Amino acid sequence: MTGKESSEDQVDAPRKLDWRLMLPPFAVIGLYAAGIGAVLPVLPFYLREMGASPLVFGIVLGTEALSQFASAPLLGQLSDRFGRKRVLLASQSLAIVSLLLLALAQSVFVVLLARFLFGLTAGNFSAAAAYAADNSSPSTRRQAIGIVSAGGGLGAIVGAGLSSVLADISLTAPIYMALALSAAGIAVTVLGLKQGHLTRPAAKQADRERISFRAIAGLPVIRVLIIVMLCHFFAYGMYTSQLPNFLPERVVWNGQALGPREFSYIIAADGAINILVQLFLVRWLGRFFSERGLILLIFALMAIGFTSTGMAGTIPALAFAVFCISTGDALAKPTYLAALSVHVPSDRQGVVIGTGQALGAMTDVVSPVLAGFILGTGFHSVWIGTVVAIAITGAGVAATRLPRNGNPETPWRHR
Repeated sequence: MTGKESSEDQVDAPRKLDWRLMLPPFAVIGLYAAGIGAVLPVLPFYLREMGASPLVFGIVLGTEALSQFASAPLLGQLSDRFGRKRVLLASQSLAIVSLLLLALAQSVFVVLLARFLFGLTAGNFSAAAAYAADNSSPSTRRQAIGIVSAGGGLGAIVGAGLSSVLADISLTAPIYMALALSAAGIAVTVLGLKQGHLTRPAAKQADRERISFRAIAGLPVIRVLIIVMLCHFFAYGMYTSQLPNFLPERVVWNGQALGPREFSYIIAADGAINILVQLFLVRWLGRFFSERGLILLIFALMAIGFTSTGMAGTIPALAFAVFCISTGDALAKPTYLAALSVHVPSDRQGVVIGTGQALGAMTDVVSPVLAGFILGTGFHSVWIGTVVAIAITGAGVAATRLPRNGNPETPWRHR
C-alpha cells in the first residue's frame, strides 16, 4: 500500500462497525442462501428421477461451479465500476430466470443449463461482501464480512426448513419457493441498499487500473493464501458434493436411509452453526489467534470432521462430523476474504473478493466430478482419504509459509 492508503487505514481503524449498514446485505445474502438451501436437498433426488448417476450429479455441480468461476471476479469488478446495487439487481433477475427453468425441466440437459445460469449469479455474494467492506474499516472488515456470511447461514436454515416441508408435496415445490425468495431479494436490494459513489478522481482511477489481481497475487502472503484457499475449497467441495450419495448407504434414521428431508436437516444445522460462528465466534477468536492460527484451527476442524464422516455409522457420530466441518468452514470465509481485502484499496474490494470467491468455484469445477467418479467406482475410503489428505496439505502450507506472529486484531499489511 502507499503511504496515503496506510494513513487512511490508521484513520479508519478506530471506527466501530455500524451494524445498521450491514442489515441490507445480510438480508440479501440470507434470501439468496435460503433459495439455495431450498433447492440443494432435492436436487440430487430430482436428477435421480431423471435417471442420473452420481457422476452426472457431479457434472451438474461442476458446470454450475464453472459459471461461478467465470462470473464472480467479473461481477465483482463490475460492482467496483457501476455500483454494488446495480450488479446485485442484475444477478438476482438472472436467478429468477434460472430457477424457473429448473422447475420446468424435463431432462438432465435442461437442469444442466439452469444450474449453469444460476452459477452466473455468484456475484451476489461478492457484491454484497464488497458493500460490507465499503462500509467498514480494515480492523472491522473480518467482522463485517462475517455478518454478511451469517446471513447465508440464516438463509440456509430457512431454506432447508422450507424444503423439508415442501419436498413432501413435490420435488419442484422447493424450487418455486426459491424463485419467490429471489424476488424478495430484489425488493430488499431496491429498498435497502444505497447506490454508492460511482465517480472517482482521475488519479484514483489510474491507481485502480494499475492494481490488477496479477499485481496483488505477486505479494508472497497473497500467493500462500491462494494455495491455502484452494486446498480448503477443493477438500470441502469433494466432501459436500457427494455427501447425499454417500450417507444413504452408511447412516439410517428411524429405520430408513437418509433422504431429502434428512439432508435438509443437515443443511439447517450447518446454517445454524454458521450464524453462531460468524456473528460471535469469529470476533472472539480474533482476540487470541493470528490469521495463521485461525487458518490452522480451520484445517484441524475440517480434517477431524472429514475423518469422522468416513467412520460415521450413527446419527450422533454424523452430528459430530457436521459440527466440526461446519464450524471450520464458517470460520474460513470471513478469515480468507478479510485477509485478501486489506491488501487492496477500497475501490478494488469487489474484484478481489470476487476473485477469492472464484477460487472456490474453480475447485468446484473439478472436485464434484472427481468425488463422483471415486464414489461411482465404490471406493468410499479413497474419497474420504483424499479429502483428508488435501486438508492436511493446506494446514502444512499455512503452518510453514504464513507469518507466525502478529496482532490478531490487526489485518496483515504490506511490509
